[in-house]
Amino acid sequence: MSFFLRRVISGEDHSLVALAVRPVLWVLSCLYALIVVILRWFYGTGFFGSVAERYPVISVGNITVGGVGKTPLVIFLAKTLYARGKHPVILTRGYMAAENGRSDEAEMMAECLPEVPVMVNSDRVLAIKQAKEQYMPDVFILDDGFQHWRLQRDLDIVAIDATNPFGNGHVLPRGLLREPLHALKRADLFILTKTDLGAANVPAIKAVLMKYNFDCPIVETIHAPVGVKDVLTGKRQSGFDLLKDTVVGVCALGLPGSFEALLLREGAVIERMFHFKDHHLYTKNDVWKIAAYCRTKKLNKVVTTHKDAVKIRNFPEAFQGISLLVLEIEIKVTDGKDELLSRLDSLCYC
Repeated sequence: MSFFLRRVISGEDHSLVALAVRPVLWVLSCLYALIVVILRWFYGTGFFGSVAERYPVISVGNITVGGVGKTPLVIFLAKTLYARGKHPVILTRGYMAAENGRSDEAEMMAECLPEVPVMVNSDRVLAIKQAKEQYMPDVFILDDGFQHWRLQRDLDIVAIDATNPFGNGHVLPRGLLREPLHALKRADLFILTKTDLGAANVPAIKAVLMKYNFDCPIVETIHAPVGVKDVLTGKRQSGFDLLKDTVVGVCALGLPGSFEALLLREGAVIERMFHFKDHHLYTKNDVWKIAAYCRTKKLNKVVTTHKDAVKIRNFPEAFQGISLLVLEIEIKVTDGKDELLSRLDSLCYC
C-alpha cells in the first residue's frame, strides 16, 4: 500500500485531494465488504467446495493488512510443535516472491526453521499434496490463512497487533480491514502481538474481541529482541551493545513504527529511518542510496529486520566498511501460554 494511500486512510493527509478521495474509497470499501461476505456465504453453505485434510491444519491469519507479525508467530508455533515431537510443514503463498521463487517471509522462515519444510505455493491444497510426497508431516501450519476458505482448518488463530488492532475500522480500500469485524466470530484463538508496545490498547482490544467472540481464548505475546546478527559475516551477539550507537534503520513493513520503537528501546540513536512499502523488493539503487547516506554522515551501522535482510544482503558490495545488522526477534508469550499449549496438544495428540 502506497505511503499516500496510508495517509489518506489514517486521516493524516488533510489536503483537498485526500478529502476528495476518501468518499470514493468508502464506496469501494462497501462493495469490497459485500463481495467478501458473499464469498464467505458461498463457502459456508458448501456451494464453493473446501478441502478437508486428515492431519490437523492450524491457520495463522489476521483481519487487517500487514504489520501484525504473523511470520515470527508462525516460526514460534512451528518450533513449539517440533519441540513437542511433531513434524510440521508450513504452507505459505509466497507473496511478492523474488526470482528464486521465495518471498521474504518464506526465506526468513526457512532460515529460522532448518528442520521444518516451508512449502511455497498459492495453491495450498496442492502444497499439502506435494508435502506428503516429499516429507512425512503430521500437522500443517497455514500461513496467512484466515481468508483462505478453500482449505478447512482445525484451529483458526487470528493475530491482532496491539499497536494498531483494527486500523480505522473500515475495510479495504477505505481502511486496513480485510473483512468486517464480525468475521472475528470465526476465530478459535486470538493472539495479541506487541502487547508491550501497545499496552494501553489491550483492555479495549479485548472488549472488542469479546463483543464478537465472547468465549474465544486470548493469548498475549511480545516481539522480544534476542540479539543482533551481522548479516554479511554471520556473527551473532546475544546482547545489544552493537546498537548502543548512532545507526541508520531500514525496514519494509506494514507498520514500521514498531521496529523503530524496538531499536530505541534497545539503546539505538537513530539518525534516519529508511521506510519502504511492505514486501518491497530492494533494488541496487535502493541499497546504494542507503549506503551513500551512511558514508555522507560518516556512519557505519545499518540495522534492519530479518525479513528485509534476506533481500538487502544480495548487494554486499554496497556495504564495504559498513556493518549490516539484523535485530533478531522471537515471540514470547506473556499471558495464556498454558491455554495455547493445551489447544495445540488437544489438536495434535487426540
